[in-house]
This record gives sequence, C-alpha cells and structure tokens, in this order.
Amino acid sequence: MSLLHHSIRSDHRSLFLLVGDKGKDQIPNLHHILSQSSVSARPSVLWCYKTDLGFSSHRKKRMKKITRDKQRGLLSAESASSGSAASQQDAFELFLTSTDITYCYYKDSHRALGNTYKMLVLQDFESLTPNLLARTVETVAGGGVVVLLASTVSSLKQLYSLSMDVHDRYRSGDKSATIVPRFNERFLLSLGRADNALVIDDEFNVLPLSGRTLKKLSGLSREQADSEGTSIAVSPPPSISPELAALQESLADTPHVNSIINLARTIDQATAILSFLECCTSLKSKHTCALTAGRGRGKSAAIGLCLAGAVAFNYSNIFVTAPEITNTVTIFEFIIKGLNALHYTEHLDYTISYGAEKHVCGIAIHRDHKQSIKYLSPTSPDKFNNADLVAIDEAAAIPLPVVKRLLSDNHLTFMCSTINGYEGTGRALSLKLIKDLREKSNAMQTQEIKDAHSAMSTAKKEATNAAPTNSSTKLTKDSSKKGVHEERWAAAASAAAALAAASSSTSTSNSSLKELTLTTPIRYAANDPIEKWLNNLLSLDSTPSPLLGGTPAPNSCELYSVSRDALFSYHSLSEAFLQKMMSLMTAAHYKNSPNDLQMLSDSPSHNVFVLLSPNAEESDTDANSLPDILAVVQTSLEGKIERKNVEAQLSRGKSAAGDLIPWTIAQQFGDSSFAQLSGARIVRVAVHPDVQSMGYGTRAIEMLYRFYNGEVGLSGDEPAPQADSDESDGSSSDDDAPAKSGSRLQTEKLKPRKNLPPLLLPLSEVKSPKLDWIGTSFGLTPSLFKFWSRTGMKMLYLRQTANELTGEHSSIMVRALPKQTSFSDAWLPAYVADARRRFISLLSGPFSRLDLRSALTILEDASSFQHAVSAAAGASLEAAPDPSKEALTKKQRKLTNAASSALTQINDRAGSSSTTFLTTAELNFYLTPHDLKRLSLYGRNLCDHHLVADLTPVITKLYFTGRMGSAFSLSSVQGAVLCGVGLQNKTVDELVAELSLPQNQVLAMFNKAVRKISLNLQALVEDSESQLLFGGDSAASSAASKSLKKMSQVSEKTLEEEEEAAADEAMQGLRGKAEKAGMSGIDEELQQYAVKGTDQDWQAAIENGGDGGSVVIKSKKSKKEDKGKGSMKRSSDYYENEMKGTMEGVGKVKKVKKGEEKKKKKRKELGGLE
Repeated sequence: MSLLHHSIRSDHRSLFLLVGDKGKDQIPNLHHILSQSSVSARPSVLWCYKTDLGFSSHRKKRMKKITRDKQRGLLSAESASSGSAASQQDAFELFLTSTDITYCYYKDSHRALGNTYKMLVLQDFESLTPNLLARTVETVAGGGVVVLLASTVSSLKQLYSLSMDVHDRYRSGDKSATIVPRFNERFLLSLGRADNALVIDDEFNVLPLSGRTLKKLSGLSREQADSEGTSIAVSPPPSISPELAALQESLADTPHVNSIINLARTIDQATAILSFLECCTSLKSKHTCALTAGRGRGKSAAIGLCLAGAVAFNYSNIFVTAPEITNTVTIFEFIIKGLNALHYTEHLDYTISYGAEKHVCGIAIHRDHKQSIKYLSPTSPDKFNNADLVAIDEAAAIPLPVVKRLLSDNHLTFMCSTINGYEGTGRALSLKLIKDLREKSNAMQTQEIKDAHSAMSTAKKEATNAAPTNSSTKLTKDSSKKGVHEERWAAAASAAAALAAASSSTSTSNSSLKELTLTTPIRYAANDPIEKWLNNLLSLDSTPSPLLGGTPAPNSCELYSVSRDALFSYHSLSEAFLQKMMSLMTAAHYKNSPNDLQMLSDSPSHNVFVLLSPNAEESDTDANSLPDILAVVQTSLEGKIERKNVEAQLSRGKSAAGDLIPWTIAQQFGDSSFAQLSGARIVRVAVHPDVQSMGYGTRAIEMLYRFYNGEVGLSGDEPAPQADSDESDGSSSDDDAPAKSGSRLQTEKLKPRKNLPPLLLPLSEVKSPKLDWIGTSFGLTPSLFKFWSRTGMKMLYLRQTANELTGEHSSIMVRALPKQTSFSDAWLPAYVADARRRFISLLSGPFSRLDLRSALTILEDASSFQHAVSAAAGASLEAAPDPSKEALTKKQRKLTNAASSALTQINDRAGSSSTTFLTTAELNFYLTPHDLKRLSLYGRNLCDHHLVADLTPVITKLYFTGRMGSAFSLSSVQGAVLCGVGLQNKTVDELVAELSLPQNQVLAMFNKAVRKISLNLQALVEDSESQLLFGGDSAASSAASKSLKKMSQVSEKTLEEEEEAAADEAMQGLRGKAEKAGMSGIDEELQQYAVKGTDQDWQAAIENGGDGGSVVIKSKKSKKEDKGKGSMKRSSDYYENEMKGTMEGVGKVKKVKKGEEKKKKKRKELGGLE
C-alpha cells in the first residue's frame, strides 16, 4: 500500500514479485488500489503469458463456465469448504469484466511496442527471458505497477535451480552438461537492492529479501499519513521546465509551430520537434532525420506531432510504417492531438479510418486540398514511391535492408528507434545504418564546399578577363577603370555569397542527415528506480568507460579467463566488472540483445576472455580498482556429436539447436565425421572503441588460438588450481533443506555467495580443452573477412540468402588445431577447395549482387591457400624416400601419409581438377580452336569485347579454379574486372561505378586479362602439339626442337650481302694463316709512315716553338728495332701475293655472274618482243 502511494506521488513505477500459486487472485486488489489512487480513467492492463492463461479471456465463455459450475454444485461446495473462495472468484470475475485488459503471448510481445499501460502482469516465471523483461516493463507508465507471478516454493533458493524454458536451447550435443542458473540468482539478489520493488507471497506478506525497501517505505508512510489523513492525495501533473516555458513563449507568435510546441513535455522533445518542422518548411527537402533514445522518452509522440505539423505545411502523401500496426498507436494518437491543436475538426476537416483490430490505420484530410496519412507495411517498399514524407517508428525492429530501401532521395524521412533496451538490433541501426548515412552526409558537404570554391575561382577569372573588354570601349579612361572595378567587385561578392551560403547550408539545412537524441523520460519521472534496476540487471547502458591506462603495445597484452561464478555472483566488484565488460560488448558489436546475458551466464558451453594491459596485475593495489578492458572474446564449445545422432538428423533434413558450425558444415558437405570433431566457436570479439583497428583484436585471437592449440595453459594431466564451477558455500549448502523442514520464506535471508573462485586467471593457469578446430560465424563484409583471414581462418560456408537483420551473408570460417587434434587435419584443404568451387558457381546466381571487393578477396584467399597446400604436399611427396629402396622413419612416414591423405581428400571432395593443371583434352572440351582464335583477335584489339562475351565465363572459371597453374596470375584490377564480367555477369557500367574507374580503363584492363589468358592457352596448345608430333617420343622431339632452333637462325640475304660476307670470311682466313706461320707483323711496314711522339712530346714542342713555323720531335727509336726488317719484307711480299690471287679469283667470279645476268636480260627482251 505504501509503495503504491509513494510511486504514484513521485510518478515512478513499482514492481512486485508474487510468490505462490494464488498470487493471481491478488491482481484485482493491486489494481483496485491503483484505481483509487488515480483520477484518470480506469488503468489499463497488459497481461502476458506463455500458452495457458488459466482462465478464459472471453466474457461469454466465463459466464457459461460460472453457470455450469453452479448447476453442477461445484461453486457451492467450493464456498462451503472455503468461505472466501466464492467472493474471491467474484472479485476476479468483476476485475476481468470491468478492466481494459490486453492479453498477449510471450512470443507476440513485440506487438506491445509503442503502447503505454498502467499495469503489467507477467505470468509463467519459468518462461521469462531478459528480452521479454526489457520489452514489456518499459511499456508501463509512471505510477504503474509491474507484477511477476511465480509458483509456490518453500525457499527462494529453489528459484536458483529452477529450470527455465530457454535452458533447453543450451543443451546441445553434450546432453550431460550441467546448467547452472546463475541469472536467476542474480535476478533475485538484485530485487533485494532495488528501490520500489517488493518480494511478497500470495497473502501480501513481505519476505525478508525486501527488508531494505520495507524500512525505507516505513518512514515515508508516516509522512504520507500525516499529510494525507484518510484520503490519498493525487499529485498534480508534472510542471514543465523553465527552458521549455521560455521556448514556448518565444514561439507564441509563430503560426502552426506554436500550437505543436505547446504539446511538448520536455525541452528535448521540443527541440526535436523544432528540428523536424524546420526540415518540413520546404517541400523540396530530402533530409533523413534520425531520432534515437531510450524507452519512454517520447519518440513516437514527437513523430506524431511532427506529422501533424507537416499537414499544416501542405505535405500531401504521408506514410507511416512500423513492424506492426499496433506499434503506431501512439503516433496516430498524437497526430490527432496535433490536428486538434491546429484547429482541425474531425468529420469536417479530416476523417479517421480504422483497421481490422480497431487500430487507426489512416487519416484523410480534406480542408484545403486532399491530404492523407496512411500506415503501410515495411515489407512493401514499392508502395512508398510517391511519398512526400515517410515516418519509420521502431526502426530497430525492422530488418536493416528494408530500412535502407525505405530511405530515398525523393522524399523526406523521419526515423526513430531505441538504440538499447528491448532489442539488440538498435545497435545495428546506430553502428551500421546511421554510420553510413553520416559518412554520406559528410561527403556531400565536402563536395558542396568544393563546388562553391570552384565557383568563386571561376567568377574571379571571369572578372579578370572582363577588364580588356571594358577598357576597349569608347568611355573615358576614368569611367572605364570604374566599370572594371565594379564588375570585379560584383563577381567577388557573388562568389563569396555563394560560398557562405554553401557553408551555412551544409551545416544546417542542406545536410542530408540530422541526428537527434532524447534523454529526459516522459512516460515516467526522471530517476525512475525500476528503470535503474532494469538497466543494471540487463547491462543496458552502452557507454564504455574511458581507458585510464593508455594504449600499451598489443604484443605485450595478455589474455585472461573470466570465472562466470564470480562474475555473476552480484558482489560489488564483480558487478562493476560485468557492467564494464557488457557495455564494451554492446557498444562495439551491433548484434547484442539482453538474452545474450542469460546465455553467457547459464550456458555450460560458453566462456569469456578479456585482454588486459601487461601491468594489470601490478597496478591492482586498490581492492576496488578495476583494470582497463581492451578487448572481450566470447567463445562457445561445439561439436563432439555422436555419429548416429548426426546421421539421423541429416536423413530427416533437420539439425538440432546449438552447435552452429558442426551442424552447418555436416549438412552442407554431407559429412557426419566433422560433427564428431570438437571445436570452439568465437561468438563475438569486442574491442574498446578508443583502440579499435590497433591490433588488440588480432592479439586476443592469437592468444586464444595458442590456448586452444595447447601452446599455452595447463595440459590435461596437470590439475587446475581452482575449478570454475566451485560452489562450496555455507549459505548455499542447504538449498534442499527447506523442502524437508517446511517453508522458510518468512525467515531466510539471501546474500551473495562468499567462497568463489578468482574472477580473472591468466591462461597459463587454466586447463586447455582438447579441440580439433577453432572457428567463427559472422556477417560478411570486406573488413571483417580481412580481419579473420589475417588470423589464419579459411571460409568453408557462405549463406546464399542474406540475413534479414543486416542484409549480409552469414559466413563460417575455420582453422585447424594441429597440436591438439587426434584426427588428420587434411579435411580443411578439402573443404576449402569444395567451398571455392561452389562459391565460383554461385557467383552468377545468389551472390551476383555481392560487392566485387568481397568476392575477389574470397577467391584470392582460397586460391592462395590451395596453391600453398598443393605445393607443400607435392614437396613432401618428392622429399620422401622411396619405400622400396630404403626404410622410412616414423616421422617421414607420417609426413608422407599426411601429404598423400591431403591430396586424396582434396580430389575426393572437390575433384581431381582442383589439384591438376589444364590439359589440351580438357581445353578442347571447353573451347574450340575457333574460340581460341576469337580470344586472340580480341587480345590484339581486332574485335569488340562483345565478340568474346560468351567465352568470358569459361576462361574466368579456368583462371579462378587454378587450372592455369600457380605461376600464371593477373593483377588485382584485372582479376576484379574479370570476376565481375565473367562470374557475376555485371555490366561495364556497374563495374565503372563499383571500381571508381573510367570506362575506357575498365575495358583496357579486361582486354589485358583476356590477352594474357589467350597467350597462356595458345602456349598450352603449342606444347601439346609439339609433344604429339613424334608420337610421344621424347628423343625425337628433342632432336626436332634443336633443328627448329637452327632453322630459326637462318635469315634471307641479298647477293651483295653474300659477296661481302664471303670476302670478310676470306680475309679472316688469310690472317689466320699468317698468324700460324709466325708472321704477326704483316702491317708493320705501314708503321714507318706513322707520326712519332706522344701527346706530351707534341705539347712541349708546340710550347717551345720552332724555326720557320716548323716543329721537330726527336725520334726515340733504338737500333735494336731495325734488326727484323728482312723478315718483315718477306712477310709483306707473301701477303701481297696471296691478296692478288684472292682478288683475281673474286674478280673472275664477278665477271661470270655479270655475264649470266646480261644473258638473262637479253632473253627477257626477246621473249617480250615475241
């Protein structure tokens, strides 16, 4: 009673946990108190349950049941045994009949988004999930009540071990795994510290767990009793802030806007409405306005008021969209309020249309001209083509590709959503969509400023060029100069005005994106205790704390294992570390939801690791200090599924829940043996936003790989210092005692456990499991693929259909653990080869719209890995000794078997063509000689590229499958163009837009790629023909090749060239004979006429001068040099005689040839005369 009164007075919400099977009967009493405390209409109720409500929600069916029970005498017998049972049933029936109750399944709880209730009932405690709590609790207005119903237990500690429905999903392949419900324990302990929350039984007795809240309320109740007396004073509506009042007063004379702003409740909401209405002032405005905030901040109300203002600004076609039509109740409610404030009258100025479920689905305005506001489903984006304004509510719950299609440059877009709370998709909206819009807006602003600068420079040039024209006129000299200066000034002023207008417009009105945020709550008062409790329980605050220890070198950081028993124990230090870790994961990763927290705490296969700075242990001098978290890694152990279970599931075409990678790979490759392997899947990697792209994520993955590979950590024989599941605690040792000794709800006190393992342990002190692989699954983007490829992982699977949430294709990448596995790791190259072959075939179909950068990166990574494996296997087989000649050692036999096993599995999985080069026989199957001729013609620029369009897919597949050899390669741009044209069937215009290259350059790159491939294929054909020319005889083939080389050296010569060559050859022969005869000085007679003296002698003689202008140099020749003159004469005579004979013979040959030529000429002349 005191809690309800206090909550209503402070406009805060209250929460009750009713423990007991008859807690449902206390709902009417709580609702009655709530009704008496409010002067408004009877409070509405949202009742959520799993499947069975326990009573009929249909009034006529309930009346029939009561009549039937009275006729059978069941009701009277019930009242006789229990005097108050009949009255309780009548009170409950009266409550159901007279109250506006909305019943909702848990699976349909998303339909409650955008609505507001005064009371919430959550039935079936075992079916509750964090997502349900966050989604439904935030629909309760200030002064409202949240009631959670739990079954009868003898001790609240029994709820610790209560089996939740979601736990069935956590039991994957290992059915013997024990689930520890840590989330339930933390949930109950948090209720003990939460303000405005009470844990009571079904008789309204407050349990000791809520003693702290009860003491706080006891003092408040005395104050309220003194001030209220016997009646309940209802607090007046909260007054507006002075800032909002000043803003409303300043806009009192502004038509249309003042009426809308007067309906705002907070200054944040008024500022957002003004920004939206500013965009509506021009019908040509094509902005995108994004409004993000927490729950209950008035986002939907602000959108509704802005749409009413858009009607006043003459917008004709206004469309509203949301995940469900029920999510637009608040928007249409405030549209109607805004129209009424603008003095529009229903039926006279506008007409409201209702849908099948009596929800407003459209408003037709017909005052000045025809205007309409309609609800359209987001799944039909084509219907938004003629829209002037589109409002998207709860955009986080709509798939991201659908939201992107709704955004257009042809209309104004209002978009609002919650970035944290009930859905993790809000992070996708802020981290992906709004980020892309922000980059696009910045690029447009930069371009507009550049255009303004270029316009200014052009105007200055025109003004400068105009000076001679003005000076050449017939005006006087002074007037001519004056006209020139005035023209220049006008041009400069206009350019400066254009630049200022562009700068101001890019910062205000012409920016394509406006981002707004609401912080002040409207649905309830500020500092609501239930909101604070929910944010702490589910770690919904996505603001990471700043780094205090700087940015150490990534190689010096260490990875630590986090004990989940200590992390979720609800100790103050552990709770602070949990909030710090979860805020980092929420801010750095888009795919987060509150359910992930429960999975992290309860799932037996999940583990958490954190990357800390090297001085984390040394600087921990203060007990309350926490080290900086640089990165967080969450993993899940998968696999080790029995062969029978795998084959049974695959035979039915189904897969069990959990074990994402084993089931997917086993199903895609039809191999049940992979599911028997055990591995670790990296669920997510989150790096602090301040140190992203600095190597910390790569360092964390590297350390994790070394840990799972057995390089770091304790081996299987070494005992761990302390197990993670140590729960030895005196306070929890008697969990089952109350069941034997009776109920202890009124006496037990729950406190956090004391004897807990250390929160953080280095990997060297943690026992490493024996695994066969490590992998991950993520939405494919070029940056993420590059990151995971850098860690050594290879892609095995790419989903053909895009993810509904992000529009990305889910990918699976795996890396083998060779040191830990007991199986041969040859399966990885085989799967990679098969995955590459499938991906190449699907690029023309499901992956045709995949961006070219991602497609080329995947192909190049798979090809390089395949070439490396084939080369390593071939080298191992060549280096291995022949078993028939010498005995193999154990190591050599192991290497040889591994290499041969790898090649065998690759051939079995992806075909022998994946490890062999292309042959002529295979080439003739793909291409005919005429096709090769066409490729050659295009390679030589003798035809258009359309002539080889049918051959492009064939040669592209041959290249990317590695059939042309590892030595053959194309450049990155050539490979990208070839992939886009040959595999994805993209046009040249699409490649120009995607590669940001001019069209002629794209065609040139394509021509070069085709020419290289054509030359390679022609060389292949020539080699094959040369081998087949002699029937495969290698000796004959080598001899023929030598002859061909000699023949290739023969060149055609004219008669004169042959004569000169013969003369040179004769002279060389004579000189050779002379040298053999010992007469090497045949030219020494000519030396007597040579000028004597060196350069120095001549220089000295010239300087000294001479008589009569002559210069004389004294000979330095000695007498000994004149001794061999006789022999020199003899040698010269011999040389002259030989030369005379040779020349006479050459002359005779020439005379004979000249005579024959004359005879031929005479014959021709005679033939012509005849």
